[in-house]
Amino acid sequence: MKRENPDFNLICEDESTFLYDSVSRKVWVQKGIRPRRLVTGLHNRVHIFGFLSEDKKKMFVSDKKMNAKSFLKSLYKIRRRFGRIILIIDRAPWHRAKKVQRYFAEHRREIKIIWFPRGCPDMNPVEECWRQAKKEVNGGRVHESFEAMKKELRNFLRYNEFKQDMVKYLRP
Repeated sequence: MKRENPDFNLICEDESTFLYDSVSRKVWVQKGIRPRRLVTGLHNRVHIFGFLSEDKKKMFVSDKKMNAKSFLKSLYKIRRRFGRIILIIDRAPWHRAKKVQRYFAEHRREIKIIWFPRGCPDMNPVEECWRQAKKEVNGGRVHESFEAMKKELRNFLRYNEFKQDMVKYLRP
């Protein structure tokens, strides 16, 4: 499809939720002693929509909810930045919502959609961004506050250089 539309930017999208709590990882403990894990007990979370382009540009949009309305808000931002796009997405409920499908139909000259195959999250290069972010930001520790965790997450996503080769992901 990229050959048919050379003036379009090829972009993969995915979303993830980051919890304000520590995430258990492998740890060393003395035999017979049960490891202790600090938890906040809070259920605060931040939802992130992530976009990676073929030329390794990235954009991450956070929202309080993960639904069709928040997905449309992130689409508006990505279109302002990248212009005409070929968007590769999974079959999440908010991607298939009626208002999102209407939006795609209304903007079919600016947005071309390709669906990832069912059950193939490993084909999406954005999944690697989530893996790295969760390991670095939430890996086995509790943050001072929810705002501190969001700030560290924002900085990690903004300044970390993700070097995924999109072609390798899309053609395993």
